[in-house]
Amino acid sequence: MKFGCVSEKVTASVLEHELKTLPEAERAQIIRAALRELSPTALKALERQLRKLAHPEVPEDVWTGFAEAEEGRGIEIRDEHFDQPPV
Repeated sequence: MKFGCVSEKVTASVLEHELKTLPEAERAQIIRAALRELSPTALKALERQLRKLAHPEVPEDVWTGFAEAEEGRGIEIRDEHFDQPPV
């Protein structure tokens, strides 16, 4: 942060503290601006983390399955796979 001629190194904890002191509308404005700076990959990772936080009761292997499906790494499961698995 820069105050007049004085320069101070800003840490994440300082920013977090300052963010908490702002009105909700200003916090939202800052967060929207920060999200626009993220790459598509980083946005996808953040989205996945937010889903996990919103649903802590869901087991990790389910989240892994969702991620694999979103990335096109799933397989189609058919009735015959139960008798002879493809893998």
